[in-house]
Amino acid sequence: MQLVFQDPYSSFDPRVSMNDSIAEALRRTSLSRGEVAERCSELLEMVGLTGIHGLRRPGELSGGQLQRAAIGRALAVNPSLIALDEPVSSLDVSTQVLIIDLLARLQNDLGVAMLFISHDLTVVRDISDDIAVMYLGKIVEKGVANTLFNAPSHPYTQALLSAAPRMMSDSKQRSQRLLLEGELPSPLNPPAGCRFHTRCPKAMPRCSEIEPAFEIRDGNHVACHLYTREPVESAPAQPARIGRATARRATWRDAVG
Repeated sequence: MQLVFQDPYSSFDPRVSMNDSIAEALRRTSLSRGEVAERCSELLEMVGLTGIHGLRRPGELSGGQLQRAAIGRALAVNPSLIALDEPVSSLDVSTQVLIIDLLARLQNDLGVAMLFISHDLTVVRDISDDIAVMYLGKIVEKGVANTLFNAPSHPYTQALLSAAPRMMSDSKQRSQRLLLEGELPSPLNPPAGCRFHTRCPKAMPRCSEIEPAFEIRDGNHVACHLYTREPVESAPAQPARIGRATARRATWRDAVG
């Protein structure tokens, strides 16, 4: 597993070249010095950079170039999984598109799995096969990207997607937006039961007491009491009450008989 961090400027040692940063992990393998240099060149080319970029220090590269180098560094040890923490949030929109295209190509060519962490729903939809939505560090809904975006089940997912910019008139978008009330609780001391119940417009009394389990809804997994399947409980026996009811029915039959 390897990581690509949010801020490309602070994820590199400013005193060494990009080649040295990428080669750091390779030097701990059985590769010779010449093989390490060759591998660095391959990785830079793989992410759209050249040997000239490898000779430069971080301060001499743009944010997009640094993030490409960070991706190349993550690929150096042939990981099975790369976790990318907001990898395009600090870049301009045109550079974001190039980085996302690069990630999609690398995933297709190398078959490496990627865990993409982001608040940008447009980017999430474009790049993801499966999505997990989190609230206060807890997954509340997960499933296939298209299904989750087209038919969200959890109230938080619905509110989150309603806040995403869309191509429609301002008045129509405002009418469809679900506004959440209340303050965001502290992640250090989350509410009992469902963590979202303090802001959920559909909260029920049991939401503040019992943490919901995952249920399947429209093909997705959703943790919400709106969809919880509860076993039917048999009513406790009440002999005295049943006896009075039986007596009343018997008296009525006697009266009309």
